[in-house]
Amino acid sequence: MSYEDKMFLKQMDNKFVRDASGSWVAPLPFRVPRQSLPNNRQQALQRAKLLDASLRRNPVKLEHFLTFMSKIFDNNHAEHAPPLKDHEECWYLPLFGVYHLKKPDQIRAVFDSSAKCNGVSLNSVLLTGPVAGCCNNNPHTLNHSTRQFQNLTNDLLGLLIRFRKEMVAVTADIQHMFHCFLVREDHRNYLRFLWHRDKDIDNDLVEYRMRVHVFRNSTSPAVATLGLRKTAQASGKDFGNRVTQFVSRNFYVDDGLTPSTTKEEAINLIKDT
Repeated sequence: MSYEDKMFLKQMDNKFVRDASGSWVAPLPFRVPRQSLPNNRQQALQRAKLLDASLRRNPVKLEHFLTFMSKIFDNNHAEHAPPLKDHEECWYLPLFGVYHLKKPDQIRAVFDSSAKCNGVSLNSVLLTGPVAGCCNNNPHTLNHSTRQFQNLTNDLLGLLIRFRKEMVAVTADIQHMFHCFLVREDHRNYLRFLWHRDKDIDNDLVEYRMRVHVFRNSTSPAVATLGLRKTAQASGKDFGNRVTQFVSRNFYVDDGLTPSTTKEEAINLIKDT
């Protein structure tokens, strides 16, 4: 693995934990050392006003965007941002909307982690993690609990070949996978954004912050994949090795593919998973 991949896993070791509610909580894995982030609120405010004007020109897009943002708040994925302390470092994520070609009636509000201010972006100071698969030639540099997760992305060719082994096959995907994992509270000020108070487009723009890892953060795929495997291993005693193997070996990020010998076996596996 690269030096930065090892750094990512060491930061996650013992810091990616389950809270009292049963949710998995992870920090934002920052590069060490890293450039300090400037306060980009003015840039985010300008982007928010441009988005607002664009949405108001397109009532259909506005309705879709409001629906998506309502789900963010209804699912408790965002919260009101507390006042910042003097000289407290923070970051604001500009928003924009994208449509999926196969879902013209649904829009995704994207938090733009690549937006730069004074030559720096949030993504530029985050560790991506070993999401492309890797091989550690010196496993003694990592402790046991970290070593078991060193290859975070399954080989796609192997996954597809295994998928064809039996007569029955199953596909599955995890809805909003990144949002399944909370951000450590002291890191949430790096995920601040501006949106209309009380989800009403006619209200003023106020400050919120995300409570969960977000789509477009360069580190989110590695965090979510690691969290998924931790979940599967923690549940192995209750649901058996087959579930753990399915989640650990036959998922490519949020997409699962697995073969079974019978329909009944496939149904039971998916229910347990």
